[in-house]
Amino acid sequence: MIKQEQPQKYHVLARGVILADNHILVAHCIGMDNTFLPGGHVEFHESIRTTLYREINEELGLKSEIGPYIGAVEAEYEDGGTYHQEISHVFITKLENADHRKNPASKESHLEFYWIPINEMDSHNLLPQPMRKIVENYIKGIEGPYFESTFEEV
Repeated sequence: MIKQEQPQKYHVLARGVILADNHILVAHCIGMDNTFLPGGHVEFHESIRTTLYREINEELGLKSEIGPYIGAVEAEYEDGGTYHQEISHVFITKLENADHRKNPASKESHLEFYWIPINEMDSHNLLPQPMRKIVENYIKGIEGPYFESTFEEV
C-alpha cells in the first residue's frame, strides 16, 4: 500500500527493441537481478525519438536508427522507500553493426549490454515484465501499437 507521505517519482522513458537473428539486446545494471531494454529518461525540450537516439549513443557510443513506434508499458514499483511510476515508449531500433555474437561495450561503468535469445526474456528477468509481451507481439506480427501495464485494471 502506498503511503501519502512516501516519496514518489514519475519517469517518462524511451526504450529500443534491438533485434538480430532471434536475439534481443538487453541492458543490465551491475549488481541487479534484472535486465531492461536500452534507452532512458526523456529530458525537457527533447522528443522521445531524440531521447532514444541520444541514450544509445551515450551508453554504447553507437549510432542508431529509431524505427516504428510499437507501444507503451506503464509500470509501478517501490525502491528504497520511494514509489516509482513510469511510462516507457517503445520503438523498433536498428543499431549500427549489430551482431548477436558480439556484445557491445558499455560507455557507462554501471551498465553492461548483452544479447539474449528472445525466448529467454523470462530467465533474464526483463523488466518491466509486460515489456516481454510487447516484444512477443511484435515478433509474432500482431498488429500494434501495443499497450501493457503492471497496474490492475479497474
